[in-house]
Amino acid sequence: MRLLFVCPDMRTGGAERHWATLIPALARRDADARVLCLAEEGGLFDELTAAGVPATCVHMRRRGDPRAWRRALAFANPRPEVVISRGVSGQFVGQAIASRARAPHVLNEHTPLTPAGELLPMRHHQRLLTRLVAPRVDRVIAVTSRQIGPLARLGYRRERIEVIANGVFDSVRRPAPPATGAAKPVEGDFTVLCAARLEPEKGVGVFIRAVDAARRSRPAIRGLVAGEGPERPRLERLAAGSGVELLGVRDDVADLMAAADAVALTSEAEALPMSVLEAMAAARPVIVTDVGGMAEAVVPGETGLLVPAGDAEAAARALVELASDRERAGRMGEAGRARQHERFDGETMVARYERTLASVAGV
Repeated sequence: MRLLFVCPDMRTGGAERHWATLIPALARRDADARVLCLAEEGGLFDELTAAGVPATCVHMRRRGDPRAWRRALAFANPRPEVVISRGVSGQFVGQAIASRARAPHVLNEHTPLTPAGELLPMRHHQRLLTRLVAPRVDRVIAVTSRQIGPLARLGYRRERIEVIANGVFDSVRRPAPPATGAAKPVEGDFTVLCAARLEPEKGVGVFIRAVDAARRSRPAIRGLVAGEGPERPRLERLAAGSGVELLGVRDDVADLMAAADAVALTSEAEALPMSVLEAMAAARPVIVTDVGGMAEAVVPGETGLLVPAGDAEAAARALVELASDRERAGRMGEAGRARQHERFDGETMVARYERTLASVAGV
């Protein structure tokens, strides 16, 4: 089955990590999978090519860039049997390629949901492009059932929307490594990791304020943030004296996670974040906000704790609750690992994508 994946870039976010997991796995199942990046390569581009997945970037600067379009269409030969897209620009170009190749077009929807249950707001031109393409998309693969209503309101045909939850592979399960530097455990400390890009919707400021507040009653709590982004200057000021260290971009997030006592993600908007599933696979209790598919992944009080979005005080109470009973936190982590294996397994995810794409292609 010839598959062409079209996206803006392969940066280090959750949607990109999902594709960096999914596409090589499909290739191992004998799919002829290729990746077309439109704007830039991104940090996970080399990971794809190292896995043997043909990939290119056409550096499209505007939708009418003729050179980029020629390169994109050339990369779409031989004709794909299915075009899979992600993002507004990916969807627009993907639909054009699919129409030219007379191939079905599948949108893989990772857009985060706000606490109100709506997709993150788009710019005016993005909404217009989405409404133009939406009725023509042959299938939408969402990652949480909470996306179905908002997608239907955007013009996607509800009967064409299918939910396939993200999944992670057993390879992310690992014992805590002999950590060094920031990841090195300090005797008596309770270390909480937040792995997220430093963007407003990720709510890293809430995490910093929560750690700062929690340390007033539990000074042993310390926070680590792995990620980079435009919010860094503001967050550096906020983190000063808070007990939180900003680590920047790290290529050892799995090791940091394995060395931590808990993982927190205090986002203002999410779909079904890979980092939470990876934390569960690593048997770490999680503290997450009740947005997107978080409540589908986390069982409150059993595998972790759910808090309202934007509520630093509630997040602080959750941090103190876990740090005050390490044995219970450990039991939550083990329960999370069992739930991840049962409901968010990588092999199951890949098999479902394979069946859906084959069905759409008619093969």
